[in-house]
Amino acid sequence: MYETYEAILQLLTAGNVPFTIHEHIPSYTFADAEAHLDFPLERLLKTIAFRIRSGGNILAAVRGPDRIDYRKLAAACGTKRTEIFRLTPEEVVRTFNVEVGSVSPILIQDGVQTLFDTKVPTRETVFCGVGRPDRTLEIQLADLIQITHGQILSLTSDAK
Repeated sequence: MYETYEAILQLLTAGNVPFTIHEHIPSYTFADAEAHLDFPLERLLKTIAFRIRSGGNILAAVRGPDRIDYRKLAAACGTKRTEIFRLTPEEVVRTFNVEVGSVSPILIQDGVQTLFDTKVPTRETVFCGVGRPDRTLEIQLADLIQITHGQILSLTSDAK
């Protein structure tokens, strides 16, 4: 199942993108990371996979503690809230060949739109999934946006 991880590393290397891979115990949730990993939590991204009913997938990368506002996500994609569905863990494996908790904003599949929330730090490196639950990618957000052709949009709830 780690073919996606290897493909992501090849893509980053071929693009001469500076990055660091951190090895650690498997981590599947933000709570796991908070309890067991030493990354700055305000720079730790979770990537959540969605499907649009009319076709295509969306990867939404937000800071770990933030919650996605589905209306904002739908508006960012130019569709209605009722047209967006979060993928189940089984669908994540089937669609992206990775486990939930190791979804990366960098994926190899076509038809995937990558979105980053406006609250994601832009001046420091960020930490995100890279296709394995026991690895984390450290990378500059600008490089991540360039390699994913991603966009920065308001995706999270303003409620605390």
